[in-house]
Amino acid sequence: MGTRGKNNTKWLTNVFPRLAEIREWCMNGKTNEEMSELLGIGADTWYRYIKEHDELNIISSAGKAVINDRVENAVLKSALGFEYTEIKTTIEEDRNGNKRTRIEKMQRYMPPNNSAQTFWLRNRKKEEWGDRKEIIIDTTLLETSRKQMFLNMINDQAIDTVYEVQETVDDGFVIEDTFDSDSIDSKEPLSEANP
Repeated sequence: MGTRGKNNTKWLTNVFPRLAEIREWCMNGKTNEEMSELLGIGADTWYRYIKEHDELNIISSAGKAVINDRVENAVLKSALGFEYTEIKTTIEEDRNGNKRTRIEKMQRYMPPNNSAQTFWLRNRKKEEWGDRKEIIIDTTLLETSRKQMFLNMINDQAIDTVYEVQETVDDGFVIEDTFDSDSIDSKEPLSEANP
């Protein structure tokens, strides 16, 4: 057991005697806030008790694991499709006023649910089915050349370059800008560039 404070009256009166109920509530999917309200304590007090009292922490975690497993199995079942028995009860009355109950059982098939399949795959196989894809581009070579050019400029070894930009214009809109690398001549000064 964890350290208990001086003022544990609510722990002893409201929570500890109801640990079995708390376990059932957790297994039935009640939230921490709902349980703290049922116990007559504040949400902050609930979280403090979880930290201070190992038995509450264990019961709460185990109960929530049960409901989480049930939901996970239901999602999987829905994603794969399943057969089930549908029971239909009909009460019939004959001419004499006698009532008769008729029960019909039918085997039905629930087809796979696309939303459940998507949910399962996005959470279980994130690398292949997740929305977020990471692309790693190695720019070290480009960074190295930029750093060297910057260092050269700092050391007053500025490099003058001549370049030419070609534009393709259609109805007044620039369609394509291209950089003509063949026109680069680093030996010519910038002032001699052709417009």
